[in-house]
Amino acid sequence: MIGGLSMTKGKWYLALQAVVCVALVALMAVSAVGIYREGSARKAEHPMESVYTPQAVAGRFAPIAPLFFAGIGLLIAGLVLGVKDEDAEKPVKDAQLNRDLVAARVAQPSEAMLTERRAQRRLLWIGWGLFALCMLPILAHLLNPAHFPEADAEGMFFALIRVFLPWTAVGLGALAVTSILREKSVLRETQAAQARVKEEKAQGIAPEPKTVSQPKSKGAIQAILVVAAIALMIVGVLNGSARDVLYKAITICTECVGLG
Repeated sequence: MIGGLSMTKGKWYLALQAVVCVALVALMAVSAVGIYREGSARKAEHPMESVYTPQAVAGRFAPIAPLFFAGIGLLIAGLVLGVKDEDAEKPVKDAQLNRDLVAARVAQPSEAMLTERRAQRRLLWIGWGLFALCMLPILAHLLNPAHFPEADAEGMFFALIRVFLPWTAVGLGALAVTSILREKSVLRETQAAQARVKEEKAQGIAPEPKTVSQPKSKGAIQAILVVAAIALMIVGVLNGSARDVLYKAITICTECVGLG
């Protein structure tokens, strides 16, 4: 039981709450962007008007108000019923570490184990290869000076978002799919390793002591993020963004001290 609900119903409740939360955040983000765009267009025609007005905010958020109150209702119901994720406080299960612990007891890997390990390497390269391909259109957009007109900063920003968001979503989706497939392959390899341990034990074969190392995926992700940050800084210098930022910083500083 989870509070006043059964385990199955509690999981469905948590899933529904998560869906409502994600949908509410997405709709609020879209509404905020719409308010800004409409307000900017109105301000361009009437400079004295404000971008954000109570009427504009009310008009945009009124359609999603029922979903907002539904989320609040779910939250209150969950608190009253005592619904919570029972696995939240449990340690995260590392499929790769578990596989390595079992494989360390194997003297000679079976063909099934080797096949799954090759499949995992292929999936790793496929995932990151697809992600890299999805980054190419974004890089091409950043390297084209024509996409960064000085007179239309807002249009430049929204054009960048239209290119960045879909390709990044596709790239991350490819990584997610290949990661799920790799984890399933790791589980199959673990089962094959367990079967191999039983076979070798029955044959009286003892494995040599092996050292099990922690997975280095976290370090790899950090390295990729650092390289991406450096690449974006180089792109910013090449397309003149660094010069523009320096110029604006100098202008703001001189205006603050009364020299502008």
